[in-house]
Amino acid sequence: MSNSSISPDHTTTLEENSYHFAKGIPGFPELNQYTVVPQYESFSLLQAVDNPHVSFIIVDPFVFFPQYEFELPQDVQEELEINDEQHVAVRCIVTWHTQSEKITMNLAAPIIFNVEQQQAKQIILQNTPYTTKHPLQSRTNKQTKEEL
Repeated sequence: MSNSSISPDHTTTLEENSYHFAKGIPGFPELNQYTVVPQYESFSLLQAVDNPHVSFIIVDPFVFFPQYEFELPQDVQEELEINDEQHVAVRCIVTWHTQSEKITMNLAAPIIFNVEQQQAKQIILQNTPYTTKHPLQSRTNKQTKEEL
């Protein structure tokens, strides 16, 4: 597979399972095994197996931003052993806040899951309009990619 465009049509469901992050998650390189724990609706927890105190709220970005799209580099596909786009799930980390208008999603650094091989990696998108703290409000459902 060459660079592949990732959009809502090219992702799959992420089920409760354990995933290996070969290099950890940025800021947590020593934690390589994470479990996805479904929570409420489209939200899940990504919890470190070796340190359950380390967990991230994750969500399917396409639920909130249907126009979200990016290129998945060939080297990432090879590293995660992705041979079929049907085995790809994408999630983004959410920063929670008690005030809903301050809840944000990191669209600039999605987490790519190979659900078949149970491998994952957070990637940093280059030359993108997406931000690390994109507001996660109901009005964002109507935004186009240009507005992101």
